[in-house]
Amino acid sequence: MRYFAVLLFLLTTSFVVAQNNKVKGVVLNEQTNFPENGASIINLSTLDATRTNNNGAFSINANLNDTLHFSVEGYRSLKIRVTADWLQNDQNVVYMKDNSIVLDELVISNLNLTGILSVDTKLIAIAEYPYFKDFGPTGFNLNYNSGLNPINGIYNSIKRNSNESKKINQVKQEVALIEIMKDKFDRETVSALLNISKEDIVSILQRCNHSERFIYTANDYQIFNAVNECYTNYNLSK
Repeated sequence: MRYFAVLLFLLTTSFVVAQNNKVKGVVLNEQTNFPENGASIINLSTLDATRTNNNGAFSINANLNDTLHFSVEGYRSLKIRVTADWLQNDQNVVYMKDNSIVLDELVISNLNLTGILSVDTKLIAIAEYPYFKDFGPTGFNLNYNSGLNPINGIYNSIKRNSNESKKINQVKQEVALIEIMKDKFDRETVSALLNISKEDIVSILQRCNHSERFIYTANDYQIFNAVNECYTNYNLSK
């Protein structure tokens, strides 16, 4: 009986330790090696979330094979699977690459840029995708091929995977994650959580009659809720 109690204690201790692993490290700019303050790190497997401090350092709960999503506005986001060496090393380094786009001069001249950075960046982004058309002075006018409905993709994906559906509901209970999403406007987090592209996010919201102003100015948490509300209404109407 005593041996059984010892074995049970060891197993319980091992389980607790396994469930309280942390990944620690620092996020750096790939070009300059400077630390990235305020980079968002989200564990897509558990929905734990955190940000880097002034030194670019971070610590987040994670287990073996969890997927961590790193994002900084203006940088290419990363998804990294947690391996055993990541759990054993307290000095993991994540390099973020600048996502700036070098455009051909002719392409830029064809966009009729306004000189207003917040508007021109959207013009450039829209020009990259063939199913976006130019817009008039009142705002963005997005035309999506009527034969394709991205809502179907979300509906079918969530319908097939009950774990994904549970994750979506769990997001609303994760305070740290919500606070990060409220401060973000780049759609990286929404794209990672729902496993859909940024272009599909825009198309879905367009089909659910959200205004262009909302689509391009709402924070990521508002967009996340809007996409899921769109999915819910679509599901109920089937």
